[in-house]
Amino acid sequence: MTGGTRERLDLSRRRLLSAAGAGVAAALAGCGYRPGGGDLAWESELDDGGILGSGRTWFAVTTDRLFAVRNQSGRTYDFEAETWGTVENASVTAVDRAGTPRLHAETERQAVAPPAVTDSSVFVPVEGGGVTAIDRDAAGVDPDTRRTTGGTGGDETGTGAAEDDEIRWRVDGIAANGGGSDASDGLDESDGSDESDGTTDPPGIDGVRASERLVAVIAETDLVALDAETGDRAFRVAEAWPGGAGGGAGRVAVDGDDVWAAVAATGDESGSEESGSEESSGGGGTVLARFGPTGDRRAARSLSAEADWLAVAGETIAVGEAGDRLVSYDRDLDRRFALPERSPRDRPRAPPGDGSRLYYATGGTVRSVDASAGELAWERSDLPGGPLAVDREGAYVAENGSGFGGGSESRIVAVDADGGDRWTAPLPEGVAVDELFAVAGRLIVVDDGELYGFHAAPGERWSVLG
Repeated sequence: MTGGTRERLDLSRRRLLSAAGAGVAAALAGCGYRPGGGDLAWESELDDGGILGSGRTWFAVTTDRLFAVRNQSGRTYDFEAETWGTVENASVTAVDRAGTPRLHAETERQAVAPPAVTDSSVFVPVEGGGVTAIDRDAAGVDPDTRRTTGGTGGDETGTGAAEDDEIRWRVDGIAANGGGSDASDGLDESDGSDESDGTTDPPGIDGVRASERLVAVIAETDLVALDAETGDRAFRVAEAWPGGAGGGAGRVAVDGDDVWAAVAATGDESGSEESGSEESSGGGGTVLARFGPTGDRRAARSLSAEADWLAVAGETIAVGEAGDRLVSYDRDLDRRFALPERSPRDRPRAPPGDGSRLYYATGGTVRSVDASAGELAWERSDLPGGPLAVDREGAYVAENGSGFGGGSESRIVAVDADGGDRWTAPLPEGVAVDELFAVAGRLIVVDDGELYGFHAAPGERWSVLG
């Protein structure tokens, strides 16, 4: 049996499992059955780009959507021009709690890092040191008509709005000259390089953070803030991370009009100087700074250790310091509390729209920090060690079973916000968890190019699969 045949048979079996699970739940619903936590609700697929080959995929989650940015490449036929062309870009899609497509757009180049999502836009960092801003309304998909919900340039078949309607703005070469231009036809002519032939690649982008007001672009050495509506440069912090070692993406957060960042200290580590200018950092150590929309330092303080990450949780700014310590500050950067418990190297998970809890897993232990109370809420070492998802109800942890003899089974375990057990359910046979997300009362499992939606709330029984 060829690999392709096996894959098709495996996919058909998974779809059968999905249909069977949904059918059983529907049949039992008429008898008073209420689906329980871990029950399979639906199965769908990530956009595969048609005949285009798919590459790396990044995800972002909001309260009601799961967004996916997937690189794609290949050759396609332009029927209007009657020519073949090469495509190297990324598809941007979103599904709701029911697995229904709600957004589709494409960037002009391939993505290089996860997107940032707000109520109105999706911001995708792309090759060439650029960011593409996608209008969520114009790129929205009406599931009843399969047409985009906005824009005026869509074709008669309803395949989508014109690209100009979907794309709010593009900015290229952002870090090359301290912000790039708002043109969509390539790099700014004065890109700051010493090369006259334009062949020097612009600095890459490690990540983006965004609010409805500002987009923070984390480049190899610089932090550049853009206006979220227009893409115009708001300010730049040069040499925020000297040496271009990377890792700055986890040290930046955006909240309304504020950009929070753990950056290299300037000569004055007290942070009282203006830092919106394009001066290089000449001091030592790390400073936690709160930048206003024009780059003014609204507050700043020196940190006692390097910062692995920072996160905004309501009125609390939490920082994971090197040396496994979690420290928090208020919005004026006065110290609130410090926890000696082992801190994660990566930014913890926080429920979208909830500023009270941070969840993370380290060394086989899942922890929840109550940011408002300034204390460790709970920790458990008896949970699976796989992907972690969170919502306002608590946390969900997955485990892929060994699949050999008496080995462990694949399952999802749910705990409430206080750390108590909610439910445990096995996964359908053949489903593995690459990624796990909580979206509006559903748990979405990503298994390669497949999406599986499970009920997150407890029902009348643990699971129809159990």
